[in-house]
Amino acid sequence: MHILWGLKYGGAETMLIDIINRQCQNHAIEVLLINDDIDENLLKQIDSSITIRRINRPLKTKNVFYIVELNCRILFSKVDIIHFHQENIIRYFPFRFLKQNLCLTVHSTIMDVAEVKQFKFVFAISNKVQEEILRKTGKDAILIPNGTDIHTFNKKDNYHSNCFKIVQIGRLNHLQKGQHIAIKALSLLVHKQSCRNVHLYLIGNGDSENYLRELSYQLNMDSYITFVGNQSQEYLREHLSSYDLLVQPSIIEGFGLTVLEAMAAMVPTLISNVDGMQMITNNGKLAYTFQSGDADDLARQIVFIIKLTENDRKELASKAYDYVFSHFDIAITANNYLKNYEIILSKIKEKKTL
Repeated sequence: MHILWGLKYGGAETMLIDIINRQCQNHAIEVLLINDDIDENLLKQIDSSITIRRINRPLKTKNVFYIVELNCRILFSKVDIIHFHQENIIRYFPFRFLKQNLCLTVHSTIMDVAEVKQFKFVFAISNKVQEEILRKTGKDAILIPNGTDIHTFNKKDNYHSNCFKIVQIGRLNHLQKGQHIAIKALSLLVHKQSCRNVHLYLIGNGDSENYLRELSYQLNMDSYITFVGNQSQEYLREHLSSYDLLVQPSIIEGFGLTVLEAMAAMVPTLISNVDGMQMITNNGKLAYTFQSGDADDLARQIVFIIKLTENDRKELASKAYDYVFSHFDIAITANNYLKNYEIILSKIKEKKTL
């Protein structure tokens, strides 16, 4: 059983769907969704053999009925593994001491430390997240890197463009994802360097949207920036290859799944030098990088990439694709979870026999 608050478009949610759609080929899978915050289109992507259980708790309600139902669902479940994907759910399950099979995946370097400590079995999505879990909680988390379905992405084959199209994908939360840095960098290109054959596409939505739109307006960048809104995984798999560069100026990043997706589409990537994205780029060797938080440096790197030959951009994108194909295919991720579930069950069985 996989447990989430809700099901909206986001890196963790879309990756989980890819994982469970493989796990269900040989195992019985359930998904327990607590809140009624569910995108029905995303729900349709889940294999029909998977059991979906919905508590339909309205957002921000204080009605304890929904928490009682959550506790009953967990307490009386006969599944072998109960896998949480947000650590703060555990605070609403006071009977956790009765269950020995509770697991958690930590998806970010930002975590609720007290809640993470409640889990005996913890997974980390990257080396950096694993290090942060150990530093903050003292727990040795199991490293299982994120993955994506490499085969399903259209591959970029044309690196010539009259208008250089830059894309950033992610929740519009500028304090973590750094969209404001990308907007400021593009403004420097357009207004100070007269580099006007560029356009930035922001895919996603979130609490920072109004701030980012206002920033774009203040910098006179409205004609150079498009707020695309949320897009489905099918859209990304089909259209990501049409962009010339993915920019990920994250200030905080646990892994960088969108960077992995761009590499799967053979799109060049430009990332901030935060630790979370080093794993998927082979310590930065397979992506262009800039100093995190520095719009001037980001602008310089964009100019540098634009001035590269088409073959130079294609060569690095090809190397990046080969690397993620062999290391981060979603089948590897799904199998690694299944292998570790077996190890966990063996430990639980061993403990019961003592």
